[in-house]
Amino acid sequence: MGFLICCDNKGCFQMMEPLLDIKTNDVICTECGKPINSVTSFAKIQMKSLGQTTRIKRATTSWAVECRYCGASLPPTIKPDGKIVCSHCSAHLDYLSEPFVRSFLASK
Repeated sequence: MGFLICCDNKGCFQMMEPLLDIKTNDVICTECGKPINSVTSFAKIQMKSLGQTTRIKRATTSWAVECRYCGASLPPTIKPDGKIVCSHCSAHLDYLSEPFVRSFLASK
């Protein structure tokens, strides 16, 4: 069981187990989705050690690839010149294996 904290956001004030966003070091209310400001740095360290953190959501769609440049996990798109690029940041996905590229192009 993790930390039980009362949300300090106007309109929420629910007692719940919030999650720590490791990237921004903010504690997020699981009820309203807004950051909770009244959490001490000690509590944040303890939440991190207990594993009470947000999890990265992975795409479950077919052909989803994680982009090394922006971190998005989406199916790539094909440019008119035949290059396979990230759907989110349009970076060239030159690190994809040749068998993946051939089968991806064949499916389109």
